[in-house]
Amino acid sequence: MAASPKNQLSETKTLDSAAQTNGQDSPQPNCESVPPSDPQSTADTNPGEKRKRDDDDPTQNSSPHPLWKTTLCSYFRRQDGSCTHGSTCKYAHGEEELRPRLDNTWDPTSERAKKAMKGENGEKVAAKEDEEQEVMMTEMVMDGGEDGEACGDPQLSKCLVHLPRKWHADNLRKFLSEQGITFKSAKKKKGMVVGFVSFESAEQLKSAVEELEGKSFGNKNLKVANVIPRPFERKVKSAMAATLSSQQTIDDASIKENAGVPIASNEVQDGATNDDGSALDDSTSKAKCARDAVTPLAHMPYSDQLEHKKNSVMQMLKKLTRNARKACPNGVSLPQWVLQSRERGGLPCEVEGIIESPVVNGYRNKCEFSVGYSQQGKPTVGFMLGNFREGVTAVEEPVDCPNVSKIACRYASIFQEFLQHSSFPIWNRFKNTGFWRQLAVREGRSAGKVADENFEANISEVMLIVQVCSVGLDEAQVTNEFERLAQAFAAGAAANSPPLPLNVFVVQDHQGISNVAPTDAPLRSIPIPKTESSLQLETANNIIEARIHDCISNLRFSISPTAFFQVNTLAAEKLYSLAGEWAGLGPDTLLFDICCGTGTIGLTLAHRVGMVIGIEMNASAVQDAYKNAEINGIKNCRFICSKAEDVIGSLLKEYLNVSEKQGQLSSALESSEKGTLTGE
Repeated sequence: MAASPKNQLSETKTLDSAAQTNGQDSPQPNCESVPPSDPQSTADTNPGEKRKRDDDDPTQNSSPHPLWKTTLCSYFRRQDGSCTHGSTCKYAHGEEELRPRLDNTWDPTSERAKKAMKGENGEKVAAKEDEEQEVMMTEMVMDGGEDGEACGDPQLSKCLVHLPRKWHADNLRKFLSEQGITFKSAKKKKGMVVGFVSFESAEQLKSAVEELEGKSFGNKNLKVANVIPRPFERKVKSAMAATLSSQQTIDDASIKENAGVPIASNEVQDGATNDDGSALDDSTSKAKCARDAVTPLAHMPYSDQLEHKKNSVMQMLKKLTRNARKACPNGVSLPQWVLQSRERGGLPCEVEGIIESPVVNGYRNKCEFSVGYSQQGKPTVGFMLGNFREGVTAVEEPVDCPNVSKIACRYASIFQEFLQHSSFPIWNRFKNTGFWRQLAVREGRSAGKVADENFEANISEVMLIVQVCSVGLDEAQVTNEFERLAQAFAAGAAANSPPLPLNVFVVQDHQGISNVAPTDAPLRSIPIPKTESSLQLETANNIIEARIHDCISNLRFSISPTAFFQVNTLAAEKLYSLAGEWAGLGPDTLLFDICCGTGTIGLTLAHRVGMVIGIEMNASAVQDAYKNAEINGIKNCRFICSKAEDVIGSLLKEYLNVSEKQGQLSSALESSEKGTLTGE
């Protein structure tokens, strides 16, 4: 841990490689260099007076900044209608000047926002309620939840939103009974804020809605929302008997029971029709697309995204300062950075800005695609449209997601096509049963400068990791299914123009509830068929090691399936270079790389320090780190597989003692030399 030579808070510069939120490993790149603020501006500011801004008067510009006048000026309100910035202030001086924000919301401190919250602004509240009044039908409603009891007609079903997360189905049934509500079935899974209730008749439903609407749980009011039925369900149920008798099934009865759709095959025909002959319509759901869920800022120009992120970072920093001020005990002096925050508008330090990402589109070298059902019930490989705890399990294809490469999208499409004809079930997130769970695509790029338009041309290696749960399944059938999938990947890669790189195919067997598998989850390397006409499997002697390679700062890194590696490679180069500059590194520096992963940070800075100590609890990542040091000929490094909190103390003592002994030895040698010279 190299300390900065300045014993004060350094200026803050943010580098963000993605615009995604969530989640999902959730994002659009960022980072544009913003000119540092003029230090003279703070020096000329009197205590208690808000610092002058250097912004130009936007009134002289025909197109003002998108965030201009979208926030009320707090100084204007505190000073009874006066502000030292005058007409040049970028904040609104009163409700008349206030403009709506980019997402069509108002400053939460404004009267407009308060009226909307109280219900006086009918349009705003109505729009919000409409959004909350519909919940997408999930596997819990479709297949009857945990106990197998069907929920019945979706028209006689309702979704209860804002239920306590700790509740089970029994708690929901007890609650409904206490309220005197007659119902057919009630479903609720612990950890979710939604529950599903079905009724025998429309009269029961109407009576229940009147009784339940507005019930409070703590600071939340219960919402009774409509359940959006999946268009495919009626078609599936009507054809279920004929399908079960005609299609090939797996002998294991548990596989049939676990399937998300009650048929042996996952296939759902596009262009299917309803019972009345009408075509299935996507308009039955108001759910957003994967692009909106994964990259919520993608609709904004890149410069506006950066400004939006900078403002978000500044708000978090101001909150940090306020919380630190409140947490300081009575009688204890406030830290200097808190005292000086008033001179910086509440910021704990100066904010230099955001560094722009070198590549904006398709920059992620790792994408994890969920396996589930789309809103139309089609087996889909892509991104979930919302949070599982809110009852959203629908998955949509990664279409137009700007942060995902075309290669990753293509492999997701190949896998999705394979699932349409697979007899193995897709993972059911409510029952925690099934087989197919997730696809991860990792990409390795060759060295050299690249631009946004030809960035994907530098992708030279690809690793595919398919996550499954093989509990209770026949090993021979599972092996055969993996071989079929390997053939599908190889054939799809070869059929693409130009052919897609494919170096490693690995299967991860994970039995947990979440798709986040532990580092010791079993991995199985699957031979990749040759791309010639015969598609014969390679022999075991020809199976390559399950690794790919990527380059950062002219260093080559070996990456194993579960090892961590920065998802934006070119942005990581800027990040590591900046960290080295701020750390004040030198030849006598002992650099600790905590949670080092594959050793990228420590190894890229090794030529600037005396010694690098990397600490990582993932054993495969530590092996990668040693391999990376060997590949790049770096000798002044050491990597330890352990939790940092368990070994950092002993390591500090070890190396501090070495330094003291070396200092004592040097002093003794100097004294000995002086004594010898004096004797002579």
